[in-house]
Amino acid sequence: MRINKPVLWLVTTLAWSGLAHAQPALTLDALLAQMSRQARVTTTFTEKKFIKGFDAPIESSGELGFEAPARMIKRTLLPKPETLALDDRVATVERGRQVRTLSLDDYPALAVHIEGIRACLAGDRAALDRLYRVELSGTLAQWKMTLLPLNETAAAQVKAIHLGGEQADIRTVQVLLADGDSSIMHIAPPQGR
Repeated sequence: MRINKPVLWLVTTLAWSGLAHAQPALTLDALLAQMSRQARVTTTFTEKKFIKGFDAPIESSGELGFEAPARMIKRTLLPKPETLALDDRVATVERGRQVRTLSLDDYPALAVHIEGIRACLAGDRAALDRLYRVELSGTLAQWKMTLLPLNETAAAQVKAIHLGGEQADIRTVQVLLADGDSSIMHIAPPQGR
């Protein structure tokens, strides 16, 4: 059987071009290295919470901020102003004139949610491995990460956290609670890019 030269060239060219454009497999270390390069991130978000007993999702929007290594701020602007500031293991919630401070050590479900996002943003592989079983898929251009809590108390409340992103940017955060409630946050590209 004789092979047609133009067909052989076409097949060879397509094979080589496919190899040239193939992206290497994404590793957790490579993704976290990208994320850790961002010392400060400021962006906006929209969030929907799906809670049993409510006919429609609860929607909110506002601003997010991160300052390496451990400061995060979630400033909800709508429907009601509220600020959640996290410094290391201390959370401060402000609603109007009310200010409440609490330790994440006393709230394992809140801690597991916050620590996963913060560990990713800081590029803290040791924290992720200590707190979660991590599943990662995709490429650096578009990736998905699932965080499954290892702590039994936290896992009894938080089933999974699904993160999606592009390059070093987290673009979605979905939290699935063990009782069936969930939330999905869409995050805009960081300001200044």
